[in-house]
Amino acid sequence: MSYYDYKVAGPTPPPALTDKLRLYHVDMNPYGHRVLLILEAKKAKYEVYRLDPLNLPTWFKAKNPRLKIPVLEIPTEHGDKYLFESVVICDYLDEKYAANPLHSRDPYVKAQDRLLIERFNELIKGSLECFDTNFAFGSEQIIQTLDIFERELAVRGTYYFGGDRPGMLDYMIWPWVERLYLLRCVNERKFDEKRTIFPNFADWGDQMQLDRVVKKHANSPAEYFEYYKNARTHTMGYYL
Repeated sequence: MSYYDYKVAGPTPPPALTDKLRLYHVDMNPYGHRVLLILEAKKAKYEVYRLDPLNLPTWFKAKNPRLKIPVLEIPTEHGDKYLFESVVICDYLDEKYAANPLHSRDPYVKAQDRLLIERFNELIKGSLECFDTNFAFGSEQIIQTLDIFERELAVRGTYYFGGDRPGMLDYMIWPWVERLYLLRCVNERKFDEKRTIFPNFADWGDQMQLDRVVKKHANSPAEYFEYYKNARTHTMGYYL
């Protein structure tokens, strides 16, 4: 069941919230993609306002002077409140909607997952370099990071980092992994060879693509490839 609808942010601010959350998001932005996955996993009632990063509304800039995207707007007794930073937003949603917890209840495992999310930043940096240089550089950082996660899956002995179903770590790293599949459009043979180097991670990726939540907000490798070929669009849509 779908619990959201999309709108385009225009020159007039949207009405005050009542019974749902509101996400301000730029198409193809991986950080907003993170939040969309968690909103869907928690079955929250929400709406999405699409933003044009080259033409942000005046009312949005007034409410968000740092111009951080994504932004989650939350209805409260004291008026609508705003949350920034995808990690903070996702943690808030996991605590706010207690059913179907995504973080491990084991404090140590939760802490380890947090560390792995930080380590994943290396893959993000490699991806940015890879896309910025027309796929010529950055692959080494990607490979090194994938090796860490490959070994972690082997140690855990599960399909997902969250156990028998995707958890917070799975969804937090997925937006960038989904985008990595565009490299298959660059060199299919080389991409498929890498699957043999990271069999656990490759199987994890196959399972994630079948997940209901992931499928709800998925784009194809060809769509990502076309998007990131445009350097200007990439810069605006990926870094925000």
